[in-house]
Amino acid sequence: MVYDIQSRNDYLTGVSLVIRIPEDELDKKALYTIQADRPKFILPFHYRSIDGQVEFVYQIGTQSKLQYLSGTRSQREYSSLWSGMLSPLFQCGDWFMKPYSFVLSVEHLYYDKNQNTVCYIYIPTIKDCSQQSAIKEMAAEFSKHISVADADLENMVLRAIMRGFDPEDLLRVLDQYNNTRNTSMALWAVPKPATALLPGLFVPEQYDPEQYDSDQPYSDQPYSEKSYSKRPEIEYTDFGKIDTPEDISPAAGDIIINIPPKGKPAKKTKGIVIDWNDTTVKKDKKDKKEKKEKASKRQKSAGGLFGRRKEKKQDIVIDAVHEPKKRSRAPVVITESDFAATADTFGVTQSVPTKTSGTRLRLIGSALLPPVIEVVISDGEIFTIGRYDAVAGMKQSSFEFDIKTKAVSRRHAVIERNGEKYSIIDLASSAGTYLDGQKLPPNTPCEMENGRRVSFGNAGADYVWEE
Repeated sequence: MVYDIQSRNDYLTGVSLVIRIPEDELDKKALYTIQADRPKFILPFHYRSIDGQVEFVYQIGTQSKLQYLSGTRSQREYSSLWSGMLSPLFQCGDWFMKPYSFVLSVEHLYYDKNQNTVCYIYIPTIKDCSQQSAIKEMAAEFSKHISVADADLENMVLRAIMRGFDPEDLLRVLDQYNNTRNTSMALWAVPKPATALLPGLFVPEQYDPEQYDSDQPYSDQPYSEKSYSKRPEIEYTDFGKIDTPEDISPAAGDIIINIPPKGKPAKKTKGIVIDWNDTTVKKDKKDKKEKKEKASKRQKSAGGLFGRRKEKKQDIVIDAVHEPKKRSRAPVVITESDFAATADTFGVTQSVPTKTSGTRLRLIGSALLPPVIEVVISDGEIFTIGRYDAVAGMKQSSFEFDIKTKAVSRRHAVIERNGEKYSIIDLASSAGTYLDGQKLPPNTPCEMENGRRVSFGNAGADYVWEE
């Protein structure tokens, strides 16, 4: 049995859902139990009796539709969402509830980001409001909205849905898969033996720096004193390697090179050796004396030792006073090609749309933001708007602002199309969504009209809706 679900929008209390059932179909035991101790996976509601019927009013509040939070998730988030969606079907018996009294439709699945819980609409009725096939249809539709970077995990879930879907088996398979992956990751984290750090590279377990030459690479053969014997010290200079024994004395006319100890730069001794056993006569002393004499003559000619020669002052004659010319400045027009270059400079994640007509949001705020947001969706489809998620590392929304865009949440708002009408919904964003300067209540559809101003947050992401 399918019950009619009506929606009410209120700018003060937000959106709410209303369901009415005959009073004689009410499951009083389940109703009293969940009123005394309401489980987290049930939307909060209140009820009243009207003319032989019971009216249930479900308050959406900060819970957003699960289909609005579509995108590619991590392995942990992906498994958590599936577990949050399927687990209530097995846990509801603790509250004397029946799984087929849930509204089994992705359109009426909600996500509470504060409690990280998937929430259902539950109708405490004796008769079933859903059929058994609705669970498989809901799971198949749910798989279209979320995906995971792990292709093996996603394919495994899709195969489980297509081949005789059993929610309990799917939860068991997900749990085994996650445990296997966590175990394998833990094995990778265990330190490996020193002999297996790199292929073909042998590292002894006990390394003694005095037994090995630092210039000699490790061998892939086991350690032996013969293979790792120390080589004689070899000194290098600016002229190359010296292979001559140390007891050879330099001859007259040889250039003296002072070879410092290891680790210190080599210093050259200026001059030419006249006699190895006699004092060294350096030629550069005479050159230094001549340079000092020339410098002294230049100083005297320049006005003495303490200053330069004073030049005669020239009279400055001002013929006329000229005012600076005023330059006419043409208005700066930012084109889409200019923005594309700016976008590349600032690392904007999305490209500039080439379409110039149709439904779109045109920028009237900060010039560094995308000038146009093209909203191309069919009837019944949604268009999500958010900010690039660096943690996910991939696109999560239909349109994403740059990661540095202030006041825009990772999942900020949704534009929904019903026939020829478009509505915008704020996804309980941190800075909020504004329509003509008025802050929208979260998760409440507000109709868009041509020329209305839409602001994502309060930091300059201001656009005008054009149809």
